[in-house]
Amino acid sequence: MAKELYFDISSENTGGSLYRVPEPNGEIAFLYNYSVADPKSGEVTVFDTWYVSFEAFWKILTKDPEWYYLHPLFVHPEQREFVREALKRVNWAIYPDKKWQESHQRQWKKVLSDPPTYYAS
Repeated sequence: MAKELYFDISSENTGGSLYRVPEPNGEIAFLYNYSVADPKSGEVTVFDTWYVSFEAFWKILTKDPEWYYLHPLFVHPEQREFVREALKRVNWAIYPDKKWQESHQRQWKKVLSDPPTYYAS
């Protein structure tokens, strides 16, 4: 079984894709392939970070107190309810611009209801 897209998110200076990767021993690992752009030089650096679980990845992602203002592109159907619940607990009002809040809320709603084959390969 090949790696499977599990979560995809971006922002102005960074973004990445989390893949579920089956290991030969039958275990599952998660590979986060992401890039970071230096806004001054324009240089982009690409990284791979391995996680033992989605929860481990999520813990790192949500260390950013404004994670929900990132731009989600895909959430695997297995994690959509979990993410919906997490979004219920965020403070959208940290940015007072209501249109800004609503545009991000719409994007989350879209990716949480997209077909599971959105990024079919």
